[in-house]
Amino acid sequence: MAIRRRFDPTRALQWGFVVLLSIAAAQVVWWILDEVRHTQKLHDALIAEYEVEVQAARAMLDRGTPATEVSDLFPQVVFSSGPERVAVNPRALAELDDDRIRRLRRIGWEGAFFLLVLVAAMAVLAQALHQDAQLRRRQQNFLAAVTHEFKSPLASIKLSAETIALRDPPPDKRRALVERLLADIDRLDAMIGNILDTARLEEGRVQLQPERVSLAAAVRALAEEVGPRAAAAGVAFTAEAAPELEVQADPIALRTVLRNLVDNAIKATVANGGGSVRLEAGKSGAFVRIAVRDTGVGFAAPESHRLFEKFYRPGDELRRKTRGSGLGLYIVRRFVELEHGRVSAHSDGPGQGAVFTVLWPAPRGERA
Repeated sequence: MAIRRRFDPTRALQWGFVVLLSIAAAQVVWWILDEVRHTQKLHDALIAEYEVEVQAARAMLDRGTPATEVSDLFPQVVFSSGPERVAVNPRALAELDDDRIRRLRRIGWEGAFFLLVLVAAMAVLAQALHQDAQLRRRQQNFLAAVTHEFKSPLASIKLSAETIALRDPPPDKRRALVERLLADIDRLDAMIGNILDTARLEEGRVQLQPERVSLAAAVRALAEEVGPRAAAAGVAFTAEAAPELEVQADPIALRTVLRNLVDNAIKATVANGGGSVRLEAGKSGAFVRIAVRDTGVGFAAPESHRLFEKFYRPGDELRRKTRGSGLGLYIVRRFVELEHGRVSAHSDGPGQGAVFTVLWPAPRGERA
């Protein structure tokens, strides 16, 4: 069955402007060429007119007309002692050439300016169309990912609940089903939290309250939260942070950043067949350096910056091995930027794992 695409008036309007700007650019080029031809034609016509005046002045001299009268009638000619006796004044020719050059320069500057404006406008529109197409594709990927992220745990929750309700399993089996229920609920809660965080960040409704926070305590709490889940997925998770290590941060923002980085690393590692994820932290000048290393699927070097864009996920959504919505790393970048920190990603290539590094401001009294 053929699928009809819905008409998009905004996109049609953008393409219409591109066509209009292209026509305007072609008209400017035509105007430049026409003005150049007109200027040259006018220059040639004036030179021909001067030659006619020279011939007329020569004829009057042959009839005995005094040179003074001829000079008064034809100010653009000069007299000489040669056989021609009359010629076009070199100064008049020089002025004519200067006027032609000035006119051509003016045409060139005006034409170049209008062309530059039109080309810049077309470039801006083309970039907007390109970004719009990318955003639409990422939004489609996001919808597909979110649908999968919600559908899978909901199906698992339904199955576990039906098993408990219909079969009344033994205590050990019931405990396993309850743990799976809680894990699926946590997964849904994390997804909804990311969506709400993104909405608040986009609308500028996030009010951070930085304070001195023990990074070691935050890392321990994170390890208790994600450690069992990582082990169940076949991933060895370790974390190391000095007991005295502190950061100047909003506690909720810090917890969100750490959780999203570790969750992203665990997903990438599971997709690569299992392995390890390590979180390590240490002092780095006026910052605290937090690094999350994994042995996951990695990524190509050119994608290191795009990973933090909203909705961006490498590859085709229908063929991707890793789960997620493309919001986690975007939230990480926005929270880190709001805290005046920096975040980066590095990988030696697909299948080679990755390391995500955050430079978080240290408490003011401890900055070097």
